[in-house]
Amino acid sequence: MIDRLKDFGHFHDWYIKALVVPDRHKLIVMFEDEGKRATATFSGTSRCTVEHFSVANNIVFEIKILTPGDTNYDLARAMLSKSERFSKTPGSQVALVLATAGAELAVEFETLEIDSG
Repeated sequence: MIDRLKDFGHFHDWYIKALVVPDRHKLIVMFEDEGKRATATFSGTSRCTVEHFSVANNIVFEIKILTPGDTNYDLARAMLSKSERFSKTPGSQVALVLATAGAELAVEFETLEIDSG
């Protein structure tokens, strides 16, 4: 999973094109960059917070999987504390999508799959 994030340069300067919630435990984030497309599917999602969403520009600075002690871990946890838990079992991982402009997301989840195309 971390290797896939590296393969995509942690999505630096990609645009968030859509957020999709196909069921209550899955979040799909769709990205685009100069005609290239990719999706990040967070499965086993137990909490998610989206802040500063814009209809015009949602440019990603980076996506990171965080662990306690990492830079921005406390920020991600503070963002998540604003969300209702939609699962009795908390996700074992935390991701933070930091923005250059627009949307920032914090996601508590179990697995992440990244697909291109």
